[in-house]
Amino acid sequence: MVKVRWTGAAGLEFTDEGKTILIDPYHSRAGKSEIFFGRMRPKADRVRRYIGGLEGDLSSVIIGHTHFDHALDVPEVAKYLTGPLIGSRSLATLMALYGEGDSVTVCEKGERIELPGGAAVTMLPSRHGLVFFGRIPYRGEIHPEGGLPLRARDYRLGDIYIPKLEVGGTVFMHVGSANFVESELEGHRCDVLFMCVPGWNKVPEYCTRLLDIIRPEIIVPFHFDDFSLPIHSNGKVRGLPFQNISGFLRHVSKGAPHAEIRLVKPFELMVF
Repeated sequence: MVKVRWTGAAGLEFTDEGKTILIDPYHSRAGKSEIFFGRMRPKADRVRRYIGGLEGDLSSVIIGHTHFDHALDVPEVAKYLTGPLIGSRSLATLMALYGEGDSVTVCEKGERIELPGGAAVTMLPSRHGLVFFGRIPYRGEIHPEGGLPLRARDYRLGDIYIPKLEVGGTVFMHVGSANFVESELEGHRCDVLFMCVPGWNKVPEYCTRLLDIIRPEIIVPFHFDDFSLPIHSNGKVRGLPFQNISGFLRHVSKGAPHAEIRLVKPFELMVF
């Protein structure tokens, strides 16, 4: 029995047999003025409160790409980590700026990495969605000589991956941006797909071919919250503008007519 929570933005939390795995944890939720005009610092108190409430020991952290809403909090989260921190070369550069460059297990294309407790992750190369005027934001690598704290634009994309996580007998896939590389997904499938919403209609095959390849049994839309605003205590969030989530749900239902679609709130408990 795997307990799973969507923690806002692209963050996911998996707990099984006393161990917790995080993907793209982001709890600082910087405001718009900080994102557009300031420098960004992890909010240590928010991270500490979140980690303190975990049911299991923090055994692994996996980062799909290094935009700020995926990677800003990693240096703070890593202080509580007892196992591997897995991601790209760009993540290693970010951690090196904090004096912890050797802490990252830099993944290779399609590599399957064993995790504590019998879990495993396969890092499948992917593409970022076309979210701003049909473009990919902040391409390239984090600069190794960046001055801390970094600006939002300094959190460059780096290599982007779809983590395929095997834990507790269930296969999960984390599509943290609305795009994919078809050739990298061939031969892979999952039981549960976490599917990014924003930008879904910019890539015609996203709600058709993607679902046809990996054939999920359960689809959980996520990353549709406005992550510049706090999450209310009841899990209520404001959605990002112009994403047409009702249209997304219709297309997903058509693309995977036999799959169950679960629309959940942040921190709502799911059990698989």
